[in-house]
Amino acid sequence: MVSQSSAPFPLHPISQAGLAVLMAVGLVLAVSPGMALAQPVMQTQAAASAPRQFLVPPGPLAQALTAFAADAGVSVSVPPALVQGKRTAGLQGRYTVREALERLLAGSDLQAEAAGQGSYVLRAVAEVLPAGAAAGATLAEVRVQAQAERSGTTEDTGSYTQTGPSRTATGLALSLRETPQSVSVMTRQRMDDFKLETLTDVMEQTPGLFVDHQGDANNFFVRGENVNLQVDGMRQMAGGWAVDTHKQYSMDDMVEIDRIEVLKGSSGLMNGDGKYGATVNMVRKRPTHEFKASVGASAGSWGNYRTDVDLGGPLNASGTVRGRIVAAAADGKDFRDNVKRKNQTLFGTLDVDLTSDTLLNVGFIYRHREYYGAGDTAMIQAYAANGQYLGLGPRSFNVAAPWSGYEQDAHTLFANLEHRFGGGWTAKLRASEEQTKNPYAESGYWWTAVPEAIDVSWTRDYTNRNRGLALELQGPFQLFGRRHEVMFGADFARTRSDAHSGSDRLSNLGLDYANGGGAIARPDLDSYPEDNHSHFSSKRSSFYATGRFSLADPLKLITGARITNYQQYDLTPYAWSNNDYKKNGVITPYAGLVLDMHENVSLYGSYASIFKPQSAIDAQGRMLDPEEGQTYEVGAKGEFFDKRLNASIAHFWMKTDNVAELTGDQMPDGTSIYRSVSGVSRHGYELELSGELARGWQAQGGYVMNSSSLSSASYLPKNQFKLGTTYQFGGALGGLTAGVSTRWQSKTSARALEQPAFWVVDLMARYRVNQYLSLSLNVRNAFDKSYFASMRDAGRIQYTWGAPRSVNVGMRYDF
Repeated sequence: MVSQSSAPFPLHPISQAGLAVLMAVGLVLAVSPGMALAQPVMQTQAAASAPRQFLVPPGPLAQALTAFAADAGVSVSVPPALVQGKRTAGLQGRYTVREALERLLAGSDLQAEAAGQGSYVLRAVAEVLPAGAAAGATLAEVRVQAQAERSGTTEDTGSYTQTGPSRTATGLALSLRETPQSVSVMTRQRMDDFKLETLTDVMEQTPGLFVDHQGDANNFFVRGENVNLQVDGMRQMAGGWAVDTHKQYSMDDMVEIDRIEVLKGSSGLMNGDGKYGATVNMVRKRPTHEFKASVGASAGSWGNYRTDVDLGGPLNASGTVRGRIVAAAADGKDFRDNVKRKNQTLFGTLDVDLTSDTLLNVGFIYRHREYYGAGDTAMIQAYAANGQYLGLGPRSFNVAAPWSGYEQDAHTLFANLEHRFGGGWTAKLRASEEQTKNPYAESGYWWTAVPEAIDVSWTRDYTNRNRGLALELQGPFQLFGRRHEVMFGADFARTRSDAHSGSDRLSNLGLDYANGGGAIARPDLDSYPEDNHSHFSSKRSSFYATGRFSLADPLKLITGARITNYQQYDLTPYAWSNNDYKKNGVITPYAGLVLDMHENVSLYGSYASIFKPQSAIDAQGRMLDPEEGQTYEVGAKGEFFDKRLNASIAHFWMKTDNVAELTGDQMPDGTSIYRSVSGVSRHGYELELSGELARGWQAQGGYVMNSSSLSSASYLPKNQFKLGTTYQFGGALGGLTAGVSTRWQSKTSARALEQPAFWVVDLMARYRVNQYLSLSLNVRNAFDKSYFASMRDAGRIQYTWGAPRSVNVGMRYDF
């Protein structure tokens, strides 16, 4: 057994498993004394010196040591910082335990020391003896700084849980257990195992998150509300009406992402304004301290092909300059008729140690996308506005014309400067600039079947720019004999978008809706005059502070607030969105308590808020206060098996205040009058489990129940369950990993159209041929379940089909 703990011997795993059962009610975790996590029987000295057959596949060193320890019947203890990010070439052949350990640790700058019969402790050692040292002398321990420990990196851990810190909720480096809100993390291993290649792929399998497929646009919902998007904590946003925010980002390839952290509920402390369902924070990969390289290729259903390459390591002899380049290209079709798409991603980043205490990280991302057969947010009609039932089309039905689509280029530049002062204080400066361009796009799709209506349009020179700058200072201090931590920050963000377009609605063309968009001929769009020049601009500046205060040994208070100044200008052809307003001094407070009930279990409670500016006015002509979303949450969290397993249970309720409601009256100039109402509520509970259940057995699962007072939320499921799990075999099946991912949701409806509760099952298998080459097979929707991925009632009832079964085969070569 490998214990990744600073303590030489872990607590007995059986007691920890018992606590995990209590923590994850309904997600039964039964650990019997015969399972691999039980304390291994210590071998005799004779057995330790006798050669035996070993088969440990190459990969992350921590994972390989776990497999080795179980096969050898020994205990291996190691601080997490020493193995985080390290890899091994694996082990195959007959060796003694000592010889096997030496081979596994080759090139890692680690050595094993006996700590009793059948027990070993790993320590860092110098590569060469100091000058003048006698042969056989004990080498001095060297200090190893682990990037993963500092940043929470998940790649090369082989884990389905995050053991490092997360900053998404409060800005402070807190573990999942120390964070007084629900946080789900999709690790690199989880994404790789189930071929979750785009943001939408990942969100489909994220516990507690619902993906609403409104035609081509993919909207993300948590607890019945939309989410905010971030990259490395910096805002990601699209403005105006030309391109939907989630459509713009939801198809992005995640090849450069290490993990995705989903903070459930309001997040005003770190966002200021935004949605109050959740914040999805995508954390990029970083350069590696050792050479790392891989190349992969895959082929799948509907003629889909993808290849990727990842290369990184030190760029100078001292290792003070490290680089990484990652690229991916995908080309293929879709289960819907006439859809063709291409995606290309190029990511490069550098880490430069300017001094021993100053780190500069810079990088860029370039994305190119081509998408044709695009129907925007248009869905398939089941009922006409007059109530006529039109029947259900085949799953391949597409309302869009084959020529309907766009080409898009996106560029991002980012830089991060971090300096460590004395006494544990750190200053960080982050900057990011993102620009997305669609030089030309054209669309044509069925708007309604009865009466016949075709929407056609063109858009040119669409540009969206996001700029962000943030400065933070944080560190510990002593007060009343206790250690506390505080952070102070200021940031600025600006979003601007601009587009020119022309459009028309055509009818009486004599087309048959049953033929779908394939029947729509391209009109002379070049002759259409411009009927809209849309412009959107928003900017915000904020000051914020948060602190973690030790009230007692087991009790921590986390509290803070953000003050935001906000201004927005929105000019579109839609009267209800012509906004020109600003709001200063909006305060979003935050408070949470964490009580350690046991060395593995904590109880917590929290309050968080966030606001959305609005331009509605009351009868006196005054602008209504920003809409405010407040989240209250109580629960319990646990860490088990030396933090390799996380579990949580939470009860939440959300309240929305200052919602604008039409009064039916108007101002003298015709402007509608609104009143402010409060009390829109949602409540529910969540359970989640993630990490290692036994040696080689990874799992991530969650159940969420969300009840809303809004009748319009019927197209969102009230209950969801998701579970993804894999098992890495040993013995005669060594090298084989197999897994299953399943998701279930309760019924949804849109008036006369109903989707009963259903399951979708995905399967995966991977075989490690040798230390370099692995082959994979993934099957999505293995039982070919037919279901609605979304529905809408907008006078006419519409739906979008979920994807049918698909198969993907792939290979990966690690250098």
